[in-house]
Amino acid sequence: MKTDKDLDSILRFMLRADKLKEIERTGWLIAKIPHPEHDGDHSYSTAALSYLIAERMGLNAERCAVMGLFHDINEVITGDIATRSDKSLQTVPPIIKRKLERQNELKLAAILNKREKNALREVLDEYYAQRTEEAKLVKQVDKLDYIVQIMLYHKKIKSDERVEDFFRTAGWRMDIPEVRYIFEKIKKKVYTERGMRLSGASAFQKKRYH
Repeated sequence: MKTDKDLDSILRFMLRADKLKEIERTGWLIAKIPHPEHDGDHSYSTAALSYLIAERMGLNAERCAVMGLFHDINEVITGDIATRSDKSLQTVPPIIKRKLERQNELKLAAILNKREKNALREVLDEYYAQRTEEAKLVKQVDKLDYIVQIMLYHKKIKSDERVEDFFRTAGWRMDIPEVRYIFEKIKKKVYTERGMRLSGASAFQKKRYH
């Protein structure tokens, strides 16, 4: 059989990338969720949610979906380093974390031959720079996705403080109205179901949507 170097490089890349399906999400492990979702699950959900919200906003939905699929590709090497609202609890400082992620996503892209490498790097560069509306949306949906997931997991988490920390960690990053709306909707439902106090949670929602 004739060798196709481009397809060989794609295969090598996917054999690395597919390890995302084996990496359990650190935040859920900290919360002691048994058999939690994996990075691959999160990437799929981020891509799907980004696509749907981008369509509503009139952005390039396909671009957002692709960005969502690859946004955590670095974690094949880096692992899932959880973001914490209390920075003192982070195992790796945020600046160093992003530097490691950037180095490793480019290292993975380099496995591919020129055309595919350039296409992937273009997507990764856009996400890293955060200059386009699409990149900003995917960045916020990355956080929104675990808020959607907490709808399925919160009853397995004993500590209200732990639940609150998830919302606190995600919430301060969200200023896109469509993203914020979903965040507030979920927060109200989860807090109500747990009997937690919801202080001023819907102020942003009321201002934007009423």
